[in-house]
Amino acid sequence: MKRRTAVFAFGGVMLSGCLPAWAAEDVLSIDNNRKFLADYAKTKGVIVRPSGLMFRIIQNGYGKRPQPTDTVKVYYTGKLINGVIFDGTSPGLPASYKLNGGLVNGWVEALQLMREGDHWQLVIPPNLGYGERGGGGGLIPPSQDLIFDLKLIETTPAPKKGERGYIPEPGDKDQEQ
Repeated sequence: MKRRTAVFAFGGVMLSGCLPAWAAEDVLSIDNNRKFLADYAKTKGVIVRPSGLMFRIIQNGYGKRPQPTDTVKVYYTGKLINGVIFDGTSPGLPASYKLNGGLVNGWVEALQLMREGDHWQLVIPPNLGYGERGGGGGLIPPSQDLIFDLKLIETTPAPKKGERGYIPEPGDKDQEQ
């Protein structure tokens, strides 16, 4: 009997390795995500924004705040409420993103509040994340809260007209002829 149990347990481990991290996990149900948001909002030091974005300041920075057209350099780890990491940077290899370049709304809102050097824990509700469509090529199921450990390293303003790298925004008068 012990041998059969071991074979079944091994088979279960093999099968779970082939499925997305969230498959068949009740932990990621919509109700559990709602409960997580309600519980997190009651945590000491958590700030809840009118949009539903929540964050806790781990370390304050004193640099400049990003503007909507700036590029930011960040370190981050993103995970689901079950603790499964779905994305992140490696030590020494920060990521750069244009703030108005397709980031989830929760990141855009948070980054415009942050200063260079800030290190925050963000909790992004589904309406500011990937919503009902899910994301990450199937790694993030629909209607999930996203938890990010986010550190803003650097803010680089977008190049201005006449500067190297300047790209006119759609509708700029310079673009029309």
